Amino acid sequence: MKKRVKYRKFMGIFGVSILMLIAAISLSPKVALAGNEPIYHEWDKAQEHVGLSHLWFADRAENGLIPVRQNWKWGFINYQGKFVIKPQFQLARDAFYQGVAVVNRNQLINSKGKVIFQDKSIEYIGGFDNGLAIAKKNGKIGYLNTKGKFVISPTYEAGTSFYNQAALVKKNGKWALINTKGKLLTAFNIEDKEYGTAYRKSGLFPVKINGQWGSMNYKGQLVVPAEFRNKIEFRGNALEWGLHRDAYSAIVQQDGLVIPLDKQYHSVDEPQNGLWKIQGSGEGVVAVTGKIIVEPQDEQKVILSGDGSYAVRDMKDPSAGWTFYKKDQTLLFESNYTDIQAFSEELAAVKLNQKWGYVSKQGDIKISAQYEEANLFQMGSAVIRKNGKYGLIGTRGEIILPIKYDEIVPLIERTNYMNNQIEKVTTKNPLYRVKLKKSYGIVDSRGKVVMDVKYEILDIDRTDYYHDIDPIATIQYALKAKDGSITTAINIETGKRIFPKYEFVNYLGDGMYSGIPLGNKSKYVIFNAKGKEVFRSGFDG
Repeated sequence: MKKRVKYRKFMGIFGVSILMLIAAISLSPKVALAGNEPIYHEWDKAQEHVGLSHLWFADRAENGLIPVRQNWKWGFINYQGKFVIKPQFQLARDAFYQGVAVVNRNQLINSKGKVIFQDKSIEYIGGFDNGLAIAKKNGKIGYLNTKGKFVISPTYEAGTSFYNQAALVKKNGKWALINTKGKLLTAFNIEDKEYGTAYRKSGLFPVKINGQWGSMNYKGQLVVPAEFRNKIEFRGNALEWGLHRDAYSAIVQQDGLVIPLDKQYHSVDEPQNGLWKIQGSGEGVVAVTGKIIVEPQDEQKVILSGDGSYAVRDMKDPSAGWTFYKKDQTLLFESNYTDIQAFSEELAAVKLNQKWGYVSKQGDIKISAQYEEANLFQMGSAVIRKNGKYGLIGTRGEIILPIKYDEIVPLIERTNYMNNQIEKVTTKNPLYRVKLKKSYGIVDSRGKVVMDVKYEILDIDRTDYYHDIDPIATIQYALKAKDGSITTAINIETGKRIFPKYEFVNYLGDGMYSGIPLGNKSKYVIFNAKGKEVFRSGFDG
């Protein structure tokens, strides 16, 4: 009976809540003004994440103008936060390019806000690159110049933006490469492709022709022949691993040289100082020249170090230890160690009598076996565990950070996703998240406390790298979990927090940032490198 009464009470409260929600929605300004909002086409879906109370900004503003939305309309401000073009557009997607910006999907304006071109039959105009913008008219794709003239007629089923003076266009289900004048650089024989900023650095992008993958440059030349079962992608490195159509593996160089191997192997991780770990029936090592250094054998294990030295063990024999070699295959030393790690900063962690220590490349014990856990050295320090607690030690075994923490994990991994590709974070002072009881903090590799150990929530959100500033990590933290998390940025090089008065800090370029003031989530601001605000959205959401 009591349960029924509780249920009726719950349903009554629930019903009232629903009615209040419906009323709130029906009275919301968003609904009242919905008729004034642009109807987004499929191509515009990416813009729907922009809250009506927020700003949206370009990654790098050209001509010192930044598109912002305020009170339902879009305009452009300068770096002093003043409106150069007052809010008047339903959509302003991109920053200015050569004095022209796209607004309302099918209009072009000049830097004074005057409409210099419009065509209602155009479904959308994309951002400009290489002087051209992709545009869709009557269901077909073409390319406009900054005056609104179709330099490349809208005759294609699909198209990409221009990168390095070239774009891909689709006709009859297949792709071809064209230049900025619309001239075909290839035939329409590309069945599939990967295309975008990730390949600008290498100058090669994957293409699929006749069912096989290769790599093409922006002149339309097939640098790596389309002879592989997998995509051949060069993203920040000059080597790739390919499985040839004839089922043998190959090392592929960025210059197009294909080095075939005599069997099918799997590559493991990235090359280390000219050597690559491979997996066949067991593990082995191959030089990037194609020479097999260690032939994979059944149940064989290999550990490859960053300096090119390696260790080999036959796992079929439980009593067999690891044998260590230099990169040139000469013997370093033999051991009876059954558990080891790679060399880092001239030391390798080894397990002896159920404890971990570190040995030199001569096999000598340099740090006695006393730890329950030992990790690689990074910039002079390594994470260890002793008596159930974690700390940091130096290469001589000295204590850098007291062994008292319940957890230490790298906050900044050695490799991160930056600039639309995988790149190494170049930092001389790695950061670590530490845990003591139920609280978290951040320390650096020298044992300095960067953030006090007092937070219930503390984690990395992402790592960004900009060419004119150091790598920056975005950190989420909260003193009390019930209060919700705050987002701030940390300079990875210095360990210093950047603009701690703001959440969701983003770098706009040219020394300008955007973020949300703490305690005022309904406003966005733009500020300079000194933290001085130049613009604050005037609409409470």
